[in-house]
Amino acid sequence: MKWAAIDFETANPSSMSACAVGLTVFDEGEMVFSDSWLIRPHPYYDAFYPSFIDIHGITSSQVADAPFFPTVYNQLKPWLDGGVLCAHNAEFDMKVLASCCSLYRLEIPDVPYFCTVRLSRKVYPYLSHHRLNDVCDYMGIQLDHHDAGSDARGCALIVANTMNLMQIYEPLPLAEACQIPVKKILE
Repeated sequence: MKWAAIDFETANPSSMSACAVGLTVFDEGEMVFSDSWLIRPHPYYDAFYPSFIDIHGITSSQVADAPFFPTVYNQLKPWLDGGVLCAHNAEFDMKVLASCCSLYRLEIPDVPYFCTVRLSRKVYPYLSHHRLNDVCDYMGIQLDHHDAGSDARGCALIVANTMNLMQIYEPLPLAEACQIPVKKILE
């Protein structure tokens, strides 16, 4: 089964201010795609807060010539259709995805998703923290934290490593075995 990890960065607190997205896709146990895109936020939501720039390093000048969300979404959507999504702090990323789709009147993907923070807490309860960088450090996954592409890849590798550990190689049975909720973006 196809599944993907997604990570968004935003310009400010608005979930409609996506300025970068990363996506890593696995199919039949193999990483088949991994990429990231800068996104030019919608003009109503394009203020870059200094505190957000401090986190991800993306500035308004870096996205001035980047495509708006619909162009990037057209590249993402084929990878999302028919699969399962995961994200670290998934509620945030799914809210950004749904908000940007709604803003531009795009179809919100009707796919199940689960959160790798919850997965990490269940499977690795002995870790003192379950932030993406902490879990990746524990697993030996190289991470350029708050780079959307690197974060998506790190998240995907957490799932892949956990699948190997538990010998459950499909995302929904893994979530069920770990007793973590699987939701739909539209819920």
